[in-house]
Amino acid sequence: MKNVILFFLIFFACGKQDVLLQRCWTLSERGEDFQTYYPCGDERLQPARFSPVYEFYNDKKCRYKVLSSNDAHNFKDGTYDYNVQKSTVDVMNLEGELVAQFKILEITDEQLKVKEL
Repeated sequence: MKNVILFFLIFFACGKQDVLLQRCWTLSERGEDFQTYYPCGDERLQPARFSPVYEFYNDKKCRYKVLSSNDAHNFKDGTYDYNVQKSTVDVMNLEGELVAQFKILEITDEQLKVKEL
C-alpha cells in the first residue's frame, strides 16, 4: 500500500512541475551556479538590453528569444523535451538542433531556478 501511495505522490508532483513550466519565463538574475526566471510581465523584472525568454506550451512546442547583433531580437519557434526523472529541459530549434539545455532546481508559480548544462 505504501508503494501505491508513493507512486501517486511522485506522479502528481511531477505532473504539477510540468504544468508550472508551461508559461512564459524571462531571465531575471544570474547566480554563480544558477539562473532565476520570473513569469513574463512580472513586476520584479528589471529593464535590460536583452533577457532570454522561453515560452513553453503543453504540446511540447515552445518559442525562445534570439539575440541579434543589431538589437532586433526576435522569437524563434521550437520544441522542448522535459525529462521528469532528471528534471532537465532540452530546447531544440525546428531542425532538431539543441539550442538550450538546463536542469530545473526549483519551480513555483512565481519563479523558475535552473542550472545551464
